[in-house]
Amino acid sequence: MGCLSPLDDPTSAAGQQVLDEVRAACTSTGFFLLRGHGIPHELQESLLAGAAKFFALPTDVKLNLDAKNNVGFLGYEPMASQSYEPDVLPDLKEGYFYGTEIPLDDPRLANGGFFQGRNVFPPTELLPDEIFRNPLKAYYQAILKSSWIVFDLVTATMPYDSRVWDDFKSNSPVGPLRLLHYPPSSEQNTSKGRQLGTSAHRDFGAITLLLQDGHAGLEVQHPETGEWVGVPPDREAYVVNMGQMITRITGGQYKSSLHRVVNRNATDRYSVVLFVDGNLDFKLRRLDKKPEEDKDAPTVAQHFRECLMAAYKLPQKHWS
Repeated sequence: MGCLSPLDDPTSAAGQQVLDEVRAACTSTGFFLLRGHGIPHELQESLLAGAAKFFALPTDVKLNLDAKNNVGFLGYEPMASQSYEPDVLPDLKEGYFYGTEIPLDDPRLANGGFFQGRNVFPPTELLPDEIFRNPLKAYYQAILKSSWIVFDLVTATMPYDSRVWDDFKSNSPVGPLRLLHYPPSSEQNTSKGRQLGTSAHRDFGAITLLLQDGHAGLEVQHPETGEWVGVPPDREAYVVNMGQMITRITGGQYKSSLHRVVNRNATDRYSVVLFVDGNLDFKLRRLDKKPEEDKDAPTVAQHFRECLMAAYKLPQKHWS
């Protein structure tokens, strides 16, 4: 897995080398490491510390923020509430989604409003704003800006006019932040079945930027051998990977590899993920085909509805 830095001048020899390396990564495993991202280390540390404080709150406090009960699926994900594989127990993790604030009467919420709406927080007497909410907001603003630079870097390696992405980036594009907590575990095989921190999956969105806390756990399946390869945590770099939407749009040319999390450490593991998901009304048409050849292409919102219902075992009426 190569480690790259964002390019300043794509026309320079160094810039072209970065583009070539990004394209090679995207068309092989769909994973690479990113340095030179510009996110202050102190901001990363304060958010990870705030995340640990949040997940240490009493369960009933966190359940009052359950994402399934909130507009836009923003808020808390209870422990063992999700699984990606059909033959495994629910994942041994809990999470928290933070997204774009828009009024609850905004017409954009009519299509599900995934990861947009009203963010929810625990009472400040239990978790003061300076410990959780403020670092969360500051980090979100910083990583969201960086994520679109990375998105433009990835799409610049494709043989298409950059304007094909203008609509994807319009209409308040969605970019949710997800905090995750994995208690100590291993790949457990019990009488009830197999359980991991995060079961094997491909991310739903376009691209993902992952901040790890220094504890190992992320594993990527080699596309040719099927071997699970551990990704060593690097506090100076972000793990960037392609999601299902990029794979569909490029006709499978850019890969979205299976990956999972197994926390074999003796301590808790925390991570922070930013998903670049784009305009919910954008149609995920293949760029190597004419529009009339891909009439059944879903919108981003339709794609998310299907993925979330499967992962969280939600009924169709949940977003009907």
